[in-house]
Amino acid sequence: MKHLLCISLIVLLSGCYTSKNNNPEIMADLASQLKDIATAVDGTLKFSETPYSSTDELLKAAVNNDLSKLAPFKAYTLIVDVQKNNAVLLLCDKNSALIEDAGCTAQSDIQHWQAKKTQKCEVTVNAQQFCN
Repeated sequence: MKHLLCISLIVLLSGCYTSKNNNPEIMADLASQLKDIATAVDGTLKFSETPYSSTDELLKAAVNNDLSKLAPFKAYTLIVDVQKNNAVLLLCDKNSALIEDAGCTAQSDIQHWQAKKTQKCEVTVNAQQFCN
């Protein structure tokens, strides 16, 4: 009887558990912040006269070296993909893509976390299609 009670309790509690990957509030907040960073990276890429030797340098310049703006993403992998004069940011959790954003658009572009099939942590956005 004791084991049945424990199993029932575990089943009930697991129904209340929401991982960070599928919590809509967390993902919406991350998408909003990622959109802002993507816009800043894209603008820096297009309008700065400074040549950046790496995407890390570009990202830091885009946030004016204020790394606190990147703090919400520290538990994730953040990829900056430069496609000609456009920037695409991809936020991943382990090997799964969560959110993908082309900096040239006003909205958050792809919410991979909502897909039924897990998307690999690879950039899928063709910035020229999104930005032109």
